[in-house]
Formats: sequence, C-alpha cells, structure tokens
Amino acid sequence: MWMIRMRRTQAWVVSAATSVLIFGSLYLFFFAHRRGGNIYRLVTVPRPVERTNERTLVVAKTNDADTTWVDTLLNEDDRLYSAVYTVDAPNTTDTLFAVPMNKGHEVMVYLTYIIDHYFQLRDVTIFMHADQISWHNNDLMNMDSALMVRRLRNDYVYKKGYTNLRCQHDPGCPAQIRPALAGGPYNPDVPEAVAIGESWKTLFPEERMPAVLAQPCCSQFAVSAEVIRRVPLMNYVAYRRWLIETELDDNLSGRVWEYLWQWIFTGQAEVCPDERVCYCEGYGVCLGSEEYEEFFRAQEEVRNLHAELEHTSLVGKVNSMRNKLAALQQRMDEIKATALTSQ
Repeated sequence: MWMIRMRRTQAWVVSAATSVLIFGSLYLFFFAHRRGGNIYRLVTVPRPVERTNERTLVVAKTNDADTTWVDTLLNEDDRLYSAVYTVDAPNTTDTLFAVPMNKGHEVMVYLTYIIDHYFQLRDVTIFMHADQISWHNNDLMNMDSALMVRRLRNDYVYKKGYTNLRCQHDPGCPAQIRPALAGGPYNPDVPEAVAIGESWKTLFPEERMPAVLAQPCCSQFAVSAEVIRRVPLMNYVAYRRWLIETELDDNLSGRVWEYLWQWIFTGQAEVCPDERVCYCEGYGVCLGSEEYEEFFRAQEEVRNLHAELEHTSLVGKVNSMRNKLAALQQRMDEIKATALTSQ
C-alpha cells in the first residue's frame, strides 16, 4: 500500500512541477517582460539530482546530404542521441523531426527542436550542420564534425552554458555585425546588419539594440539544458513565428540568426573567447602560443602557395613550391598530432 501511495505522490510532484513550469513560462512571456530588464529572464527549472551526461546532436540537413557520420557516432557512444531534420523531405512521415516550413536554413530546425523538446532536454544539446567536413569547423581538428562531437567536453559546456563550436575567431570576431536601421550605413558584404536592425524590435521588444554583435561564425554551438530553459518557451515560439512570417528570403533570414544565438543564450552581444582556451578546455586540444601561431602561419602560407601555383608554369619554380608545400604540410600535421594527443 505504501508503495502505491509513494507512486501517486511522485506522479503528483512531477505533474505539479510541469504545470508550474508551463504557467511560469507563459507568465514570463506575457507579463514579466513589461517591466523591462535583461534578456536573461530566468525560468526556475528543477535541476536533476545527478546529471546523466547524455547529449542530443541536432542536425539540419537537406534530402541529398550525407549524415552517416551521425550514425557512426551513435554506435560509438551510448549517451549520445540524434535529432536529424530533413527540411526538404517530400511528404515526410517523420512527425518527431519535422519542421513547419523550410525557411531560415538551420534556424528553423534549431528553434523547432527546442520548442518540441523544451521539457525533455538532455544535459547538453549540440546544434550542427549536416556536412562532416566543412571549412567552418575547427582547423586543428581536421575540420571534422564527428571529431568535434567526440571530443567536446560536457564539463566545458556546463561551465559556459553556451559555447560556439568554432574556436577560431575569423570570421565573426571581433565586431562582425553593427546593426543598422534602413537609411543608415550599408555594407553590401554584411546585408544582415540592416536586417537585424530592422527586426530587432520585433524579436526583442524590451531590449536595447547593441552597437555590435560578434561571435565566431557559423551557427554551430552547444548549450546546456539549464541555459536553454532560462529563456521562456514562448520566446522561442515567437522567434519561430517571426522566421515563418518575415519577408526576408531564406538565406538572409538564416544569416540574421548567425550572430543572435549568443545574445539569446548569454545576454551578451559579443562572445569571442580566447581561441586556445576554447580548443584546450572545450576539446582537450592544447598547444602553446608559439606552436599555435606557427600552425596558422603555415596554413596561411600553404593557401598562398596553392594560389600562386595556379599561375606558375616554370617547372623549376613549380617543383620548389611543391617541396615547400610538402614541408609545411608535414609540420602542420606534426603540430596537429601534438595537439590531439595532449589531453
């Protein structure tokens, strides 16, 4: 009998906690913001007695993208789960991982996952693009998404709450976006600056628009469950509604969000952590300052030599340049090997 009472009590506690959380989110969305304040409006969520260190990898993909690397990761790690959204799948029957509209690139996927799983989040959620190898991944980790997921340290995510998965600052830091209103300074290379300026009051009606927004590109990050739920659920619903209703095209509406995630999750306009600290504490990829700088100098020289090779036909010069390229690449591989075995 006492076991039945205990189960009933536990069920009542869970039900009551869920109700409080739902009504708390609704209250904060509709009423609390009228008093102004910071975007960091806390929602009290009972913290688990003990973290399970489970993670969810949320991936935005198109129908022709290859995400078998995600399946490989799942087979390796029994505490990793996936949520792969195919945004352009025809007549999809996967109602668990479906988006209401294919718009805004990865943004629609990220917001939809948060909205649909707000009360069932695992300890860490990792948001990524579909390609395993991509230029905007970390160079010291072979630009490999799978390697980044394998090595990402949960403790670092818990400590930071929100972390951009890219450690290198360029592009994005410092001072990538200077939001501007229509009629103000316009940079054709950064069209999202005006788009953000014009959309700010709709997205963040009680928040003053910062002069600068900056973080490393390109909309790949990890967030703890606690930090995701610091923002009321209805805010995410409003952000997605804006994405659906905006007249901005698919590409630009997605680019608007590239430099908003750090604002939403940290309340800070500029989040540009030290690159070596990000690599070392975030992934266990550690180098001294001299080796770190040497690697990226060599990388830049390799790129310049490849560009020069395209315009050189003299056999002797071509052979000399190729020998130099081989030596530089060997040194870069040595530095990467040192970094990847440093933990």
